[in-house]
Amino acid sequence: MEVAATVIILLHPLAALTVIWSFLNQRKWRQLGTKLKGLERQRAVVSHEKSGNKLFFQVIGVISLAFFSKVIYFQIINGEVIYSNLIPNHFHGWAGILGLLFMIYLRRLGIQSSKNRKEGISFAKISNLHGRVSDIMVYLIFIHAFLGFLYLFTYL
Repeated sequence: MEVAATVIILLHPLAALTVIWSFLNQRKWRQLGTKLKGLERQRAVVSHEKSGNKLFFQVIGVISLAFFSKVIYFQIINGEVIYSNLIPNHFHGWAGILGLLFMIYLRRLGIQSSKNRKEGISFAKISNLHGRVSDIMVYLIFIHAFLGFLYLFTYL
């Protein structure tokens, strides 16, 4: 049974690695966007927006997976799940919730930037803020992932 519990608890970090990879690829837009012009840029913008929307839901999925895997883990190990098992009791868990709030804000900025661009309203300021928030998130993601790696040892 402990093998099953270990596999279950490893689902979240493995899924998170794929989302981190997707996030880093999404951020390549910061460099790519300045080099593209015309129709090629328009296509890249559409692709960036679609990828960003997918990434948002992937983040929600990974966070949900974290809670779901803890429920199954504690069910296997303890035979029951109590409320206190699900409340984050460490910085890694709270940083995940903070990351979700940043991701919600990042998405709102992206949507507002896209809306302003389509309506012909100035969007440079919002777009710049969108990029800066993603810059901050990169640092938080790496701190979160490192703490998660350390926290994983409490389960293994």
